[in-house]
Amino acid sequence: MTSRNSSTQLWLITHYHENGSLYDYLQRTALDVETCLGLASSIICGLVHLHVEIFGTQGKPAIAHRDLKSRNILVKSNRQCCIADLGLAVMHSQGSDYLDIGNNPRVGTKRYMAPEVLSEQIRTDCFESYKKTDIWAYGLVLWEIARRTVVNGERLPAGVHTPGSQRSSAPAPAFSPFYGGFFFFLSLRPAD
Repeated sequence: MTSRNSSTQLWLITHYHENGSLYDYLQRTALDVETCLGLASSIICGLVHLHVEIFGTQGKPAIAHRDLKSRNILVKSNRQCCIADLGLAVMHSQGSDYLDIGNNPRVGTKRYMAPEVLSEQIRTDCFESYKKTDIWAYGLVLWEIARRTVVNGERLPAGVHTPGSQRSSAPAPAFSPFYGGFFFFLSLRPAD
């Protein structure tokens, strides 16, 4: 904070991540499997950190992002990811059971919104609901990462299966540990 001519100026100083957003990074970079898994792992670690409340003097409330997408994830020089743009985030404090959601519970980027948000069936009074919508968005980010990954010299399929379309072939065996979790999340109903 500085003062000049009796007017206060607030400055926000952050780290500079030369690789830019994950979206931009994926546009110009073909990934190997190791890099793909590293990016995915660092994003979920960051999301878990946001979702968990930390108690004590250096603590923090639990936070749900509500606008997780590849443009809101920064890629560091070591190819670790950093979740950015918390402008639509929801904070929850377990001790007071306080949930700060702002005016509109249906926010974010439509492409990344969970079905329960789009259909306005999300439980707006339940912090767990917001965490689940972040996980939905994370799944879509994983798809973006996977489709930019080269396995055995071939890029993975770019299409997403939609009703009435031809289903893409399954991703490479290197991703098989993720299949169970992916299909589990697809099988959940918003009430779960």
